[in-house]
Amino acid sequence: MASLLLGRPAAAHEGHDHGAAPEAIATALPRAEAHSDLFEVVAILQPGGALTVTLDRYADNNPLEGSVTLTIDGQEVAAERQGIGLFVARHPLLDRPGQLDLVFTVMAGEEMDLLTATLDVPAPPAVSGTMVDALALLRNSTVQVGIGIGLLVLGLLLGRASVRRPLPPMIEEAPSIRPVGVLPAGARRAAALLLVSLLAAGPAGAQQALVTGEAPRRLQDGSIFVPKPSQRLLNLRTQLTENGEASAALRMIGTLVPDPNASGRVQASQNGRLEPGDTGFPTLGQRVERGQVLAYVTPTYSAAERGGLIQNAAELDAQITILEARVRRLTSLRGTVAEREILDAQAELAGVRQRRAAIQPALSGREPLVAPVSGIVSTVRGAVGQLVDSATTIVEIVDPSRLWVEALAFDRAALERIIGASATLPDGRVLDLVFMGRGLTVRQQAVPVNFRVDTPPPDAPIGISVLVTLRTARAVRGIVLPSDAVVRSAEGPPVVFEHATAERFIPRQVRVQPLDGTRVVVTAGLEPGQRVVVQGAALIAQVR
Repeated sequence: MASLLLGRPAAAHEGHDHGAAPEAIATALPRAEAHSDLFEVVAILQPGGALTVTLDRYADNNPLEGSVTLTIDGQEVAAERQGIGLFVARHPLLDRPGQLDLVFTVMAGEEMDLLTATLDVPAPPAVSGTMVDALALLRNSTVQVGIGIGLLVLGLLLGRASVRRPLPPMIEEAPSIRPVGVLPAGARRAAALLLVSLLAAGPAGAQQALVTGEAPRRLQDGSIFVPKPSQRLLNLRTQLTENGEASAALRMIGTLVPDPNASGRVQASQNGRLEPGDTGFPTLGQRVERGQVLAYVTPTYSAAERGGLIQNAAELDAQITILEARVRRLTSLRGTVAEREILDAQAELAGVRQRRAAIQPALSGREPLVAPVSGIVSTVRGAVGQLVDSATTIVEIVDPSRLWVEALAFDRAALERIIGASATLPDGRVLDLVFMGRGLTVRQQAVPVNFRVDTPPPDAPIGISVLVTLRTARAVRGIVLPSDAVVRSAEGPPVVFEHATAERFIPRQVRVQPLDGTRVVVTAGLEPGQRVVVQGAALIAQVR
């Protein structure tokens, strides 16, 4: 309670109230601002007479390393540096109500500038005579020191009284009885806390902390007040607008897919049971080389099918035995038998042997499943003992350095004038694309288009939807801004935030066209030379 009495309440700007026009931003702390083409300075008068000064670059709102010298009504005051672009100045003139002429001498590197402003110091609120006398008495440093010493002595006496004294040996102490004059432990802690808070409230103990807790808020005219400390926390950055010329763009939704020439699927050619390879089944993310054995398939047949295969094998074995004997007999009669008969017998024997070798894997062999390309295993759909057929894809292999994007274009005319393309991933990364071709068959009333990803990232998520931006040869004149500068308003139309004054932002409805994955072209709603928020606009839009 004493701290509330000692602290002087802050008032609004003199001559302004909280419902004033946007030029007079309703705020509890008096402030002044000034800017040039290089710097922007905001001075905020804190309770207790401390003046905080923020120094930023005017064009991009970036805090600056430098120094600030303050002149108040002709008296020079050195501003103490508290951080990057943050200074504090103290002077008795800051406690006197009225207008103060401020001159800021700013130096940042080799750049220097003089900025002028006027600060209105409000008069303290009127109170009753008794209260004025009490406040004046409490503000006296001698009285505050005396009160502090008295409270300290009182605390020592209370602590002395709370010390337990030994009882006579013949008297048994009752556990529920407290000695007379001894305060409970809770009361002693409360008294100690009150003592510490009252001592800390006086100016003799320490300087009053700077108050920077003003919250951003939306004003009655729709503009948004964001104090400089909040701008530092939100990391707001701006850009000066200027006219330019850019290529018109067309946006569409695409899918990131593997290059068909560098990806493959491993499938069995017949029904069978899966068996692992020499090193087990491949795992996701494993690197495999072309021709590497990944698994085996053991054929499975019914009893009738297996009996037919055994019968065919036996017949072929018998034919091979007969033909081998015939070839030996004809060969021994070479010279008396036509050479053509010997060759025909040998050819017939070779054909039967090939037929026998073809059915041998179906009887007792295994079909090896080999990798058709080199790459990374992206899908594994198999387990030991699993029954598979020829339509089952067991392993999918992808080369992450060779990816494509498939998209559907509804504007066929724009495809004739493509000069560049890019794809934006859901996490904001932008991939450069190379146009490969388009299809002739319409799909979903659109033309399928293929692009090759130029230098894809190794962790690109295959199969994910991406935003494809096509740059055409048609030129569009306007103001080029980053995509993050444009946000959707509560009403729906896109808006950007103009940095009208040091702590006031005005939403401007604009008409935009996409340029690429990271930039847009503003064709209406902005003029050259305006400061527009390009970083943190989405955070400003959430202020209510």
